[in-house]
Order: sequence, then C-alpha cells, then structure tokens
Amino acid sequence: MTIWMIIAQIVVQRQLVQRQLELLSEKGASSWLTSLPLKDYGFLLNKQEFQDAISLRYNLALSSLNRPRLCVCGAPSTINHCLTCKLGGYVSLRHDSLKGTIAKLIGQVCKDTVIEPSLLPITTEKLQSGTDVSDGARLDVSTRGFWTPLDRQQSIH
Repeated sequence: MTIWMIIAQIVVQRQLVQRQLELLSEKGASSWLTSLPLKDYGFLLNKQEFQDAISLRYNLALSSLNRPRLCVCGAPSTINHCLTCKLGGYVSLRHDSLKGTIAKLIGQVCKDTVIEPSLLPITTEKLQSGTDVSDGARLDVSTRGFWTPLDRQQSIH
C-alpha cells in the first residue's frame, strides 16, 4: 500500500466522520432518546435494541452475540447489507411496519381500511410500464372515504 492510498483512506474516513457529525447535530436527531417508551406505538426498546440503536447512531460495531455471520443471500451480514438486502428481510420488515402504521392511523378517520387487498384482474387496460399486473397483485393499504367529507364524518361517528 502506497502512502497516497493511505492518505486517500484517511481523507475518506474524515469525510465520513464529518458527515456523521452533521447528521447527529440536525434538529430532532436525538428526539428518540427522550421519547416516552410507549409500547402501543413501538417506542419501547429492550436492552439489545437500545444498544443496537446507540451503535448505529455512533457508527460502532454491533455486538456479534445472537447474530448470523452471513445473510440468507450468502453475503456477509454487515449493517449496510442488512438494511438494503431484499432477501434478508429487513427491507420487508421496515415496509410492513410502515404499512401497518399507516393503516392504523388512516383507519381512525376513514372507513373500510384494509391491508393488502387483492386488485381486480386486468382486462384491456393500458398501464404504465413496471406496473404489477399479475393475478396476485395487491395494494398496501386500501380505504374508503378519504376524499369525501361525508364519508369521513360517517366513519368517525
């Protein structure tokens, strides 16, 4: 390894640390540390989850206890890989958590809120490229009365 490669690594590391400090100092970046531990809203962390959150926040290595070394896809189980691998499950877990939260909140003001309803079969409609037209296609959340004031009022009462 040449001196220039070492210097380049130091510069990159310094830029990463600088960016991390900027993110940590943004408004609201520490709000999760002072929020009430409300179990109904998922704000209750156990000891392991809290330690993991602190490690992620300060770019520290996660504890290797009870953690697989390899992802389901066969790649090393790094933090970045776990948060981006579609096969490993974390992407789906985050998506499903957000979907559930949206459905719960919208269900408080609208009627007939359904999670993952099946779509009607496609016959002759022309849709944008990339649209899922398979028989098993589903919405994330469906609700009625979101745009109609009278429907909204009926669902509140």
